[in-house]
Amino acid sequence: MRVLKSLLAPALLAVLLSGCGGSTRVEPYAPNRMVVFGDELSLIGTNGGKYSVNALQADGVTLDCTTYPVWPQVVADGYGMVFPECNPNAVTGAAGVMKASVGAKVADVAAAVAAFQATSTFTPQTLVSIMAGQYDILAAYNAYGAGTLSRALALSQVSAAGKVLGALVNTVTNQGSGARVLYSTPPNLAYAPFATAEVLRTGDADRATLLKELTLAFTAALRLEVVNDGRYAALLTADELTISMTDSTKMASYTLTNVVDPVCTTALPACTTATMVAGAAGVGTAYLWADAQHPSVSFHSRLGLAALNRARNNPF
Repeated sequence: MRVLKSLLAPALLAVLLSGCGGSTRVEPYAPNRMVVFGDELSLIGTNGGKYSVNALQADGVTLDCTTYPVWPQVVADGYGMVFPECNPNAVTGAAGVMKASVGAKVADVAAAVAAFQATSTFTPQTLVSIMAGQYDILAAYNAYGAGTLSRALALSQVSAAGKVLGALVNTVTNQGSGARVLYSTPPNLAYAPFATAEVLRTGDADRATLLKELTLAFTAALRLEVVNDGRYAALLTADELTISMTDSTKMASYTLTNVVDPVCTTALPACTTATMVAGAAGVGTAYLWADAQHPSVSFHSRLGLAALNRARNNPF
């Protein structure tokens, strides 16, 4: 299995690995299964495709699903696990379980967890990843734009969703008798091409500010609700990573050349290294965004390596 190799600076680790306390590890954590919940930011499709840039094999046609992994795939690879959706070497007993789905809101993730628990059991050797909230934020944003929610109610709605997701993390860990959880805030869309397009579409410069406020309300509620015990759950701050990676003064340290424009010319998940914008061939990983709303390869690599570092170093 191949993963995109990245070196994480100490400052980046401080951003990504904030929020959960812990104590000294007694022995290495060795999960025997990884279960992934969330929206398409965590998804590997049945054909191995992802909602990012997809690498191609030497024939220029066939997907190479092991290259340019999504962030949970980086974690699984670090533990020698693969997902059935991306198992080109036909590894038997693949221990990855993909339960993420396109467009999933927090309520959908909660339903997916409940459905999984109806047929299986979380144990401390089960490593779970959860990332959701993007579509709850977009739903509240769109409702505000349509005039069906006031700004205050939109903020209240996403806060409630963040609280529900936090409670779900607590349910999955079950005070230590359940799984060990890597849970991430969603990317901050206020820094995505989506926000720029919305400002241009509406002529309202406040739209980006609203997206910031909605993201902050969701993530604050999530973080407050999760029991802050690093033995059971570990927080990753993808929203803060978004901000850090879009800082023009840090582009070189992230090996990025473009944090403004999408690199894909076709709709996800059909985007491949053959369907990037002109001039991106060979440097497609230097673009932060795959499309207007989905981060690209570099983001997934950095978030995934930070998540793997947390799983290895938290006292799970």
